[in-house]
Amino acid sequence: LIHFYKRLFDVTLNLIITMGKNRVRPAKGGKPARWAKGQSSSSNPTKNRHRTKAKSTYFQYLTGEETGGADGLGSGKLTAAALMRHDALQGDTDAMQTSLDRMSIRDETLTLGMTNKTFDTFASDWTQCTNIAFDKLLKKFQLKNAHHKEMLAVLAAVTEIIKEQGGAETETEYFAALMSTLEVSETIENLSAIVRLLSLVIRKVPKEVLINRSSQVLQLLLETLSKHADSQNVSLIRGLLGCLSHALRVQPPAAWAAHPEIANVYQCVLTYTTHTKPKIRKAGQHATVAVARGGGDTPTGGEATPPSTSTTPVHPAASQAGQHCLNVIKNAGPGENSVLYMMVLLRALLPTLPKNITKLCCETILKLLTLGTKIIISTGFSSLYGLFSERPGVNTLPAELNGQLISALYDYKPNISDTGPIVAWLAVQQEGLLNLSQQNLQLAQSHLHRFCSEAATCWASPKPEVVKAAGLALRAVLTEASKSIGRDTCAKVIEELSAGLKYQYHTAWSTVLAVLGTLVSTVGSQHPQLLYPVLQNIADLRGNDNVKLEKEVDFVVGKAVASMGPRQVLEAVPLNITGDEKDYEFKRSWLIPVMRDHISRTDLAFFLEYFLPLAAKCLDRSKYAASQGDNIGHKTYQVLTYQIWSLLPGFCTEPTDISTSFKNIAKILGTQLSSRKEIRLDIMTGLRHLVTSSLEVPADKAELARFAKNFLPILFNLYTTKPGGSEEAGQRLAALETIKLYLKVSDSAMIASMFDKAMEKGASEGGSDEFTKEAILDLLRCLLVHVDAPRILTLYKNAITNLTSKDHKEQKKTYKILDEICKCDTEAAKQFLHQNLSELQSSLLTSLSKTSPSSQYPRLKCLISILAKLQEPQPEFASACLPEAVLCIKAANKKARESAFLLLISVAEAMMRWNPDEPEQVLRDFACKVMAGFKDTPTVIQCSILAICKLYYQFKDIIPQDLTEQILKNVLLLMSSGTRDISSSALSFIKVFITSTPLGVSTQFLPDIMKGITEMPEDGKRHSRVKTKFLLDRLTRKFGHDLVASLVPKADVTTHKRLRNIRKEISRKNRQNEDGAGGNAGSDDDEMFAMAKSRQKTMDELLADSSDDELDYDDGGGGGDKAGSRRGAAAGSANTAAKKSASGTFIQEGDDILDLLSSQAASKISTVRPVTAAAAEAKQQKRKAKKKEEFKMSSDGRLIITEDMDDGDGGDDTDDDHQVGGQG
Repeated sequence: LIHFYKRLFDVTLNLIITMGKNRVRPAKGGKPARWAKGQSSSSNPTKNRHRTKAKSTYFQYLTGEETGGADGLGSGKLTAAALMRHDALQGDTDAMQTSLDRMSIRDETLTLGMTNKTFDTFASDWTQCTNIAFDKLLKKFQLKNAHHKEMLAVLAAVTEIIKEQGGAETETEYFAALMSTLEVSETIENLSAIVRLLSLVIRKVPKEVLINRSSQVLQLLLETLSKHADSQNVSLIRGLLGCLSHALRVQPPAAWAAHPEIANVYQCVLTYTTHTKPKIRKAGQHATVAVARGGGDTPTGGEATPPSTSTTPVHPAASQAGQHCLNVIKNAGPGENSVLYMMVLLRALLPTLPKNITKLCCETILKLLTLGTKIIISTGFSSLYGLFSERPGVNTLPAELNGQLISALYDYKPNISDTGPIVAWLAVQQEGLLNLSQQNLQLAQSHLHRFCSEAATCWASPKPEVVKAAGLALRAVLTEASKSIGRDTCAKVIEELSAGLKYQYHTAWSTVLAVLGTLVSTVGSQHPQLLYPVLQNIADLRGNDNVKLEKEVDFVVGKAVASMGPRQVLEAVPLNITGDEKDYEFKRSWLIPVMRDHISRTDLAFFLEYFLPLAAKCLDRSKYAASQGDNIGHKTYQVLTYQIWSLLPGFCTEPTDISTSFKNIAKILGTQLSSRKEIRLDIMTGLRHLVTSSLEVPADKAELARFAKNFLPILFNLYTTKPGGSEEAGQRLAALETIKLYLKVSDSAMIASMFDKAMEKGASEGGSDEFTKEAILDLLRCLLVHVDAPRILTLYKNAITNLTSKDHKEQKKTYKILDEICKCDTEAAKQFLHQNLSELQSSLLTSLSKTSPSSQYPRLKCLISILAKLQEPQPEFASACLPEAVLCIKAANKKARESAFLLLISVAEAMMRWNPDEPEQVLRDFACKVMAGFKDTPTVIQCSILAICKLYYQFKDIIPQDLTEQILKNVLLLMSSGTRDISSSALSFIKVFITSTPLGVSTQFLPDIMKGITEMPEDGKRHSRVKTKFLLDRLTRKFGHDLVASLVPKADVTTHKRLRNIRKEISRKNRQNEDGAGGNAGSDDDEMFAMAKSRQKTMDELLADSSDDELDYDDGGGGGDKAGSRRGAAAGSANTAAKKSASGTFIQEGDDILDLLSSQAASKISTVRPVTAAAAEAKQQKRKAKKKEEFKMSSDGRLIITEDMDDGDGGDDTDDDHQVGGQG
């Protein structure tokens, strides 16, 4: 111990001396600065010129922090990153590798690795500790913080003792040394530092150590805590509570029964839950909850923890903590703060208690709610909310107790005008029912009717927040508790919620309709008949011109269509369209677009039974109106026909009766598809939906396959018919997509027959009709996926002759067919490729010179597919593909350019796949082949640079160092070219190189890069000035301004000027970021244990005090004389008194006197002044009148506009008024 204190004294003395050497001294012979009057006792005087200068000159370089330097533009010079850049520039690979080993290098920043070399921080000058447990101190050390200095001194002394004794600096060694030091420490500052270090290291100590030495550890910590219980050092007490909490948490539950002293220690911690100091109280509550949770932490996020199972045991500490809360509340008076402290603690503690203690605590909270004070009510609801939202198991909250709590809370329902309490009550009931539905759904459904009844009364509240909260609570409960609901309960719930459509709730209709939408979506499929009256009322609401709730009504009806089906919806709300109407006011026509957007998974037969006859009748009526010259009737019924047919895709989306109903509608669809082009898109969309829905159902798939022989010829004819406009062109493309899908369910024999017929027709057409020939080629391309190898060979032989065709369209179609063959994964296609691959490769290579630009994209895709399927090495073919890939990089077509890069990478990957043992040598040979283009024409050079750029970016992790140097050297030489495109492409490579290369590698080439940039021709610099600026900005951020500027010749004034501007921009951005982050950042370096935030972050806002008074108070004057000040003070005191008097409790009474002992008394008591309907209406009328009377009017009808009306002055002084004459 003597040695320890000697070492501690030496370290502290050295630290003080060093700090003293750096203090600002007066100039020699000058007069020293003196304190100004009133500044001698200030710890932060207003004059800080010398301190600012000291920061910018000394500490900046010492710590390496980017403080901006003296002029706000530079950063610390002696940093680890600067040293590593220096080693790289000097070529010292060993030193650079050492830096790389201890630092993790990222793109633009350097961060400390996990090696815990703490000499990279300022604190490492005073301690050689390398244990990761103290990283928080070592990385966030602050020179101005005296507590940090004390902690650093203690840590340095402990570390030196451990090293002198040959220790390995483990967490256990540090823990033992600090515990030994704790026994003999005398000063509060030193003791606080030791406890802080203990709180850091105890989290890393193995549990076995704390369990085996529990008695000694707990006894020493408890003695220290008892000795300094009255200390004013908050950090010390909080640290001791944190250490005790962790030591108690790791103890197994069996140890609590075997060692009663553990419970005694926990009881001591419990006494701090009612401490008068908030930080100590929060630390005590945090420690209490953490132990009661059985080793877990208090909830800090907004997400609920998973519900506990019935087998999860309750921690022994939970019962003790719960009983302590009950005792404190029992012994305290109703107005004492300790009651509130315990209720706050119970919010996090209730989910951990056993069921008997939970019941007692809930009964106590309910009794406290009868006190009627707003803060007690809010805190009580918050505690119950914490219980329900945690989804506790049956060991804590059985379903019966949950239901009893929900029933009891109805007697404590606040007034619907009291925003905070009623919103909190709704949230508590919501979470209670959600928790109950997880445990016992039938019991939860028995409470559903009453909750809906009580929540629906909140729609009459004048507060929009209450109306919204009631709607959200109802929607959440209905979603979870309406599953498999009984008919009687469902009827009662529907009756209660449909009452919200009455006029007395008209201000809340948008919320009511949202709730009804949720109700319809959950129970519509279970009891659709019960919803008929609701849908009828909603439809009548939609037809009312005075109600502007079209979107809300459509939402509810759409949910009904999705859950109940269109048949049930139309039974409840008839469409009222027969085709025999005498007028054209179809008041229910809005149902058709709503059904179109929501119909799915329904009966296809209903469309055949109801909508097809209706569509036919509307079409006949349209033709009749046209013959009679009735254009309005003709257009109206024509649009109705189109709208009815637009419902077909919805009926075809996963229908339930394909196997029984499709045969009845197939003939009609085929006929309409051929004859009526205006509904072809709807029919083809319906067919695609049917095919997609039947792929996984064999019976449905077989039913659709029966009619393939009918639909495919029709679709083939549609595609091979020349379009007459843009509409028919779009229908052709839809027909082709429909053909591709329908072929998946068609019979293979029929497909083969169609393939043969298409081949014959294509051969017979010859060159007579180019359009038909191209269409047939497209159809053959769709069919070849489903045919055998001989037919693929036939198509191949017919198409291969067109590779050199001068008809660009025909050539492009041929390449698409070859691409389809190459990428096809069927057995027939694989067999064909295996037998004819060499011939195909030869044909592709020989036809390169005659390839048209429009055929580049499918040709490149074909080559990529072949390379991907090559298993045996074929380096000759891969090398032959390389020149084409390089040249197509500058193709006019964007898809061709992208495919060229893909082909380039495919060639490299294929070569590496064939030589897996020598990837570096493969890359060398490949790069040499690409760089051979550097000697060609400017276009080839540009393409080669871009190709090598893509190659480097793709394989940068495995490219050897010498190859990187060779590539960069050649590119830098080309950068000085007089051709703009070449120099621009070279800059693109440098950009990729700087961005993707680690700092240690790129630093070696920085002088050459800067030399290449500065020696570019002036024309190239001017043409590529944007790329050059980006590069200079990137280089400055990565390597620092000083290093980059030192590599630029002094004669290059322009580049130096650009670098200075870039440095200023970077510094400006950094300052803005620091200012933005500084406003929100908190200083919690000295915080040890902070009380975890509530899981439900919005609950505090729900329970926040709100002033809903309708009176407007003057804030009091701020006059310039004393009298004005007195008047302002008087007005302010009057305002305060008025607010105090207005923040009391109000009782709403009707004709009868309120019985305060009744169960409904709570709903009649409010903490805000009640507003009657008459008063609200009068206020609204007053506002309207104020808006209407913006301008005065003279007796003869002229408007009077004053100059001060913009300021809101409505005085009668019209001496300086400007009157605008006019007729009234």
